[in-house]
Amino acid sequence: MAAAIGGMTGQSAARAGAAIGSAIFSVFGAGWLIVWSQKFMGKAPAVWGAIALLGMVLLLAAIKQYKRNQAAHAAEAETPESKRASKVFNWVNAGQGIAIFLALNVANNIGHPEWFIPAFIFVVGAHFIPLAPVFKAPRHYVVGFALMLLALAYPLLAKGGAADPVGCLGTGLILWASAISGLLPERSAQR
Repeated sequence: MAAAIGGMTGQSAARAGAAIGSAIFSVFGAGWLIVWSQKFMGKAPAVWGAIALLGMVLLLAAIKQYKRNQAAHAAEAETPESKRASKVFNWVNAGQGIAIFLALNVANNIGHPEWFIPAFIFVVGAHFIPLAPVFKAPRHYVVGFALMLLALAYPLLAKGGAADPVGCLGTGLILWASAISGLLPERSAQR
């Protein structure tokens, strides 16, 4: 009986963790999509509103899933494994921020600021790879490699090269797909 309860608590904590990721991805995905729409369509408040609305729906679904599993998440937060994961998360995100800052400076200093967006997307993708095993979240591998592949491919394939807004579109859609994946019952237990 205790093993069954422990398994259910672990699954509940995993669902809460997946919800946190989905909340983050819903917001950042919306941000990337708004940048895409601005670059592609110019001033389009109706499109921005639609993107914001869809992002809000995903965010609210993530919050609802988190609240249903909040107690299990809080109990797991005190474990040594969870504390270690939190430290790794902080270090990986600090490294991501530094790499993005460096990419911005390099792109500007070499006279090709258009290469900042693909570099940014690649760094964001790369940051998911070390987080996947830490959070036991296989979907992070998929998201990470998809973003890195997008960052490498679209500048070569898109009509506008590195400046083409399709990079922002692809990034937003990949993040939203991951947000949805984290909210699916059979997937969210795996974060």
